Amino acid sequence: MLADALDTILTFVAPEKMPDRIRSTDVDELSDDAFRALFRAAPRLHPDYSVFKLTPTTAVKISHDIQDDAIDCPEANAIQLVFSKTTILVPRVHRVLKRNWCFLIIMDYIKGQTLAEVRPTFSAWRKISVAFTLRRYVGQLRRLKASPTTPPGPLSVQGPQMCESLVFGQVQSSRGPFTSCSEFSTWFNKRCKMGLDARRLPEDHPLREKFDDSGPLVLTHQDINLRNIILGDDGRLWLVDWGWSGYYPPGFEFLATEIQAEEPIISGADDELWMKLVPFICGPYFAQRK
Repeated sequence: MLADALDTILTFVAPEKMPDRIRSTDVDELSDDAFRALFRAAPRLHPDYSVFKLTPTTAVKISHDIQDDAIDCPEANAIQLVFSKTTILVPRVHRVLKRNWCFLIIMDYIKGQTLAEVRPTFSAWRKISVAFTLRRYVGQLRRLKASPTTPPGPLSVQGPQMCESLVFGQVQSSRGPFTSCSEFSTWFNKRCKMGLDARRLPEDHPLREKFDDSGPLVLTHQDINLRNIILGDDGRLWLVDWGWSGYYPPGFEFLATEIQAEEPIISGADDELWMKLVPFICGPYFAQRK
């Protein structure tokens, strides 16, 4: 594929490096109680996000968990896995604290602007260059495969978790928990059959093709939109907000990104080129869209 060849050339010209090792920050020596006191006075970075600037170099994100008895933070688990196993630029996690029905993730503060803010000033070539970078990011995520016994959904030592995805629909976006990929595909096939029966489609219609669970589940961000990509002051692209991440079929990244790209309020911009680039970035999973 031409895109793969161009991507290889770009990677050779400007090879990606593993993220820097975790360095100490100005909150590492604080006790949990001192941190909580500092957090209570921290300013919110944006009115629409539960992210606060803790110190000049650190931020804290409230990661809401949809299971009351959670013992670990799936979002932090995903960020740490990506940080350690890929060259995708993500904020480094320094500490995670439990707080009633949520977790507080202390991480690096990434100084910069979202693509939703700066993309309108980009040339067409720079927009395409960004797409190549994101395509490499998604490719690296897909190399992080779940084991055959790993349940679908968020990463947790606690076992199967509720799965949050726009692919399930915006009316009820959380489903599960699913104990296995087989259970996940059975549920999906049942839901699809209900919808197709309501449309009175014949049994041999192409849309009645069963959910493909032949391949492994892969790590999926599920919230790739222009507001969750930061162009850092260092000129690099950072992928943030991993709250919906987890192990899902490869096509979920395409479907979730496309759904958001079609809604300017969600994606952060009404950008026709961005919509056209989604299949290039995430892979053309058009059959799964049906």
